[in-house]
Amino acid sequence: MNMENQPRLNIKNLVKRYRRLVAVDDLSLTINAGEFVGFIGPNGAGKSSTMGCITGLLAPDGGSVEVAGLDGAQNPVEIRRHIGFVPQELELYDYLTGEEFLRFVGDIRGVTGAEQDKQVEELLELCELVEARHRLVKEYSGGMARKIAICAALIGPPELLLLDESFVGLDPESTLRIRRHLQKYCDQGGAILLSSHILDMLERICSRVVILVDGKLKQDLSRAELDELIASGKHPDLNAIYLEATGKKIS
Repeated sequence: MNMENQPRLNIKNLVKRYRRLVAVDDLSLTINAGEFVGFIGPNGAGKSSTMGCITGLLAPDGGSVEVAGLDGAQNPVEIRRHIGFVPQELELYDYLTGEEFLRFVGDIRGVTGAEQDKQVEELLELCELVEARHRLVKEYSGGMARKIAICAALIGPPELLLLDESFVGLDPESTLRIRRHLQKYCDQGGAILLSSHILDMLERICSRVVILVDGKLKQDLSRAELDELIASGKHPDLNAIYLEATGKKIS
C-alpha cells in the first residue's frame, strides 16, 4: 500500500446531474490515510452517485476527484487500481470460481506470485470461503457473493475502499470478523468510505461521519465531535444526530 503522506481521496466541488436533478451538489470532501468514514444520508441523497464519480463509473458534470494523488479525469484507468469498490448492486464475473475471481483482480492490481497466493488464502479464510473457492460465483448465495466482492476489494490492498451497503445480508459473525479486518486495514494506512443505514454500527467503528442531504454536505463530524454531541445528552446516539440533520421525524 502506498504510504506517502497525501490524501487518499480529495473531492473538490463535485457536481453530478441527471437531467434536471442535481444528485451531487458542489461536494468537497477529503479523506486521509487511516480514516474510516461513515457516509450517511436519506435514500436519494447522492451517496451512490458520489461513489460512482469517484470510481469513474459516472462522469462528473463539474468539479474534480483525486485518489492517491491521481486526477480521475486524467487517469481514468489507473485510478481504479487504487480503489477497492463494493457497490450496493453487485456485478461479479459469474463464470469464474471464487478463487479465479480473486486472482483476476490481483493480476489487475499487480499482485502476483507468492504474494498473491498469500493474500488469496488470507481473504478466503477471512470470509469463510475456503471450501467454496472452486465453485462458480454464480452458484454463491447472496451473502457469499457479497463476501467474495469484499475479498476482491481488499486484494492489493488498494489505498481507498468504497463500501456501499456492503454488510447487507451478512451474518453477525462475518460482519464482526470483516469489521476487525477493515480496522486493521485503516491502521496500516488505508482509508474507507462506508455508506450504510446501520447507524449504530457506524457509531461504533467510524473515526468520522459525513452526512449528505440533497446532494450537499450537511455535517462532517470527527470522532471527538461525535462523542461530544452524544455525551452532551442532547443527542443520545448517531440516529438522533442523523434525524436532526436530515429533518426526519419518527412519529
